[in-house]
Amino acid sequence: MVSKIGFGFIFYDSYFTPDTYANKHSAQAARLAAGLCADLASEIVSGRAKNGFALVRPPGHHAGVKQAMGFCLHNNAAVSALAAQAAGAKKVLIVDWDVHHGNGTQEIFEQNKSVLYISLHRHEFGRFYPGTGAADEVGTMGAEGYCVNVPWSRSGVGDNDYIFAFKQVVLPIASAFAPDLTIISAGFDAARGDPLGMCDVTPTGYAQMTHLLNTVSGGKLLVILEGGYNLRSISSSATAVIKVLLGESPECDLDDHLPSSAGMKTVLDVLAIQKNFWPVLESSFSKLQSMLEIFATERRGKVKPCKQRRRAVVAPICWRWGRKRLLYHLLKGQIRVRSKGC
Repeated sequence: MVSKIGFGFIFYDSYFTPDTYANKHSAQAARLAAGLCADLASEIVSGRAKNGFALVRPPGHHAGVKQAMGFCLHNNAAVSALAAQAAGAKKVLIVDWDVHHGNGTQEIFEQNKSVLYISLHRHEFGRFYPGTGAADEVGTMGAEGYCVNVPWSRSGVGDNDYIFAFKQVVLPIASAFAPDLTIISAGFDAARGDPLGMCDVTPTGYAQMTHLLNTVSGGKLLVILEGGYNLRSISSSATAVIKVLLGESPECDLDDHLPSSAGMKTVLDVLAIQKNFWPVLESSFSKLQSMLEIFATERRGKVKPCKQRRRAVVAPICWRWGRKRLLYHLLKGQIRVRSKGC
């Protein structure tokens, strides 16, 4: 049960959705979380803070224009983006690396060309929660291209695929957009060890992604905690991100690692769509397409053709008795073994 009063809500013990519970303290907690993120965004835009990490609960990226869902009551990243614009930022980039698609954030800004939303998430062709975030969801009403979705087709996605997507999709588009502030919806449920996300991003991978985004808007970077279901994974990943915000370099470089074939295909699918809105992606798309064709050709050349098996000799049934019964059983055994195809 919920009653709306002014800009806030009074909550009684109830559920908005089967996974989103609220009680009498939820309204204050949600307002404090959103307000802290908004204040931090304003501080960064005004120059009073270089960057920031908002360790808040509840998370926010599933909360949309009218609905609360996915443990989210207010959309902290969206509130921060609007607060940043009120403080003087003309363009804001939101990068969402939570393992789930931020359907609420996309809904709020899908018609807004001043906020660019980029999400990397498990999608599995709509079978993974919340089911949104396909590559062809690009924005509407003149803002096409200002929603960019990188929808992984499987679980187990790790550092190599994420860094590859960052370099081929996220950074070129972000640089062309030239935001005044970058906000990261930093869910750590794609981290190694998370029981729900079932992916394999390491603290080093998160540090690398933060490092790459740190230069996009002149170091004006706000990181907001979203999802995560393994406390050890959350703490180690968040620590790695905070170290980068404090000026430390990532522990190692992931430049030489190649993506998985599934990751490569996902990135190519995204480039094929987004190059229509961001011409900077055209050269990358052509280059990667050629690489994929060469790789497929080489792989076909290495596959050995299946050898034809010799036809077994059929033993006459009369051999089953008499002197030739041993030959009958031997040949019968060959028939049984060789009856299996390639």
